[in-house]
Amino acid sequence: MVLQFIWFMMMAGSVVYACVGGFADSILPSAIRGAANSIELIVNLLAGYLLFCGLIEIVKALDVPAKINKLLKPLLRVLMPSIQQDETLQAVTMNISANLLGLGNAATPMGMEAMRRMEREHLGDGGAQHAMYMLLIINATSIQLIPTTILTLRIAAGSADVNQIILPSLLCTIASTVVGVALALICRRRMEKRHA
Repeated sequence: MVLQFIWFMMMAGSVVYACVGGFADSILPSAIRGAANSIELIVNLLAGYLLFCGLIEIVKALDVPAKINKLLKPLLRVLMPSIQQDETLQAVTMNISANLLGLGNAATPMGMEAMRRMEREHLGDGGAQHAMYMLLIINATSIQLIPTTILTLRIAAGSADVNQIILPSLLCTIASTVVGVALALICRRRMEKRHA
């Protein structure tokens, strides 16, 4: 409801400004042009997502998640020691893999599944488990090997050098993930010391 009100106020303000500034005759053409541009952007984004979602399905069919799971298992055991079930670890791994490809929207259902499984594992413990907030931190900072959404937006905008963003994006997301994970581990140690 609040969001609808904000959008209405933005549109109403734009119309009033156009009328006062003498641009009333350009309201309808601008609105139609904006709608057409947004549809074009949606189609471009959809094409990028479909491509990489299709790649994820191929990766699943080739049993790559199991191999990634084996590769990440030692690290995840350190970061999320409370996870016991392999299915939960696999859901976390798939979520991290989708984020590595820059597929935030595709990673969301996997992340929700991982959270549900963690909640079931720790039913009755009360409060947020360390593994849950660690997964949230990894998702929020998410290392991006391929920043799919940004690349698609740059292609849609007609960027001269689309790939120029890959290295800065990778370095920034690695730094943010390392800082986030380090702070979470420090908080966990402090809480363990308090309870000891």
